[in-house]
Amino acid sequence: MESKVILFFDGECLFCNKTVQWILKNEKDKILFFSPLQSGFAQELIPPDLKKIDSVVLLKNNTFYTHFTAFFEILPYLKWYWKWLYVLKLLPKPLQIKLYNWIARNRKKWFGRTDTCSIKNSNDSKRLIE
Repeated sequence: MESKVILFFDGECLFCNKTVQWILKNEKDKILFFSPLQSGFAQELIPPDLKKIDSVVLLKNNTFYTHFTAFFEILPYLKWYWKWLYVLKLLPKPLQIKLYNWIARNRKKWFGRTDTCSIKNSNDSKRLIE
């Protein structure tokens, strides 16, 4: 596979789908690809130990990133005015982990679920890998 930057996300989570839509809207160069964690493509590509965690997974330069590390790896692809989000790196690592896990644990309760991937029927559907 050519070197694509792919964000794997929970396709059944409304918060995750909205986050992908937000990234698509705020991405500067339109080069990221997206794949639901439930897809056959994701299940084939993601290592077994990463399938067990409750996190997005980013594949970049043949390296997998999860949790806030994946979030920070996505920031360079966003428009310049979102760079302020790097301030979250100042949080101690244990606090980053607790914050991420708290959001991940409650996201479906707060935002709900969805049966369809939000970018399937959008102009960006060519960037969806299933």
